[in-house]
Amino acid sequence: GGEVLYRLSAAPEPKPLTSTQFEAAAMDRMHATASRLKADTLKKVAYLEAFGRLMMGVAPWLALPDDDSAEGRQRKQLRTAALAATAHSVDPSSPDYMLWHETGQTLVDAAYLAQALLRAPAALWDPLDRTTQQRVVAEFRALRRVAPPNNNWLLFMAMVESFLLARDEGADPFRIDTALRTIESWYVGDGWYSDGPAFHMDYYNSYVIHSM
Repeated sequence: GGEVLYRLSAAPEPKPLTSTQFEAAAMDRMHATASRLKADTLKKVAYLEAFGRLMMGVAPWLALPDDDSAEGRQRKQLRTAALAATAHSVDPSSPDYMLWHETGQTLVDAAYLAQALLRAPAALWDPLDRTTQQRVVAEFRALRRVAPPNNNWLLFMAMVESFLLARDEGADPFRIDTALRTIESWYVGDGWYSDGPAFHMDYYNSYVIHSM
């Protein structure tokens, strides 16, 4: 829980929660690697992948109230940095503007960011300036260009739209309902979903289907 996150943030370099992902010009210091196949695109999308999934994981901790403990001071520092990083990620003039438009993988990673904003709106959404909020909404809406495959990706589509619904920002309820009805139709018992018309026994049941 919070103790683990605090120890991670207070650890010697490299600090996984602070000095890279949550600072301006972070991309210059995050050295992504990828296979030779589409390496340039994969490296670019890795930054949003790292940021979105990190935010989703720490969101409940960042939402805890401030206090004067060492952990509380660290949490406040990270929350402030996370808000700044969100602003950089959607600012086209920033060197940390994320890859929002070149690949369908963006839908996956944006869904994790959307889930973070849903989990901790008072900590991670409300303090953002209106320009940043509008930019986030615009990037999320633009992801409707991505046609998700007929598997767990439907939930990524639904999560992004659920965020827009929660913020009254012109969500498409059909995209949410279609995803949920389809996923529910794939339930095969004992907590397992087939993750598509054919059954797949893999970690996506726990890592995506239940968590999203």
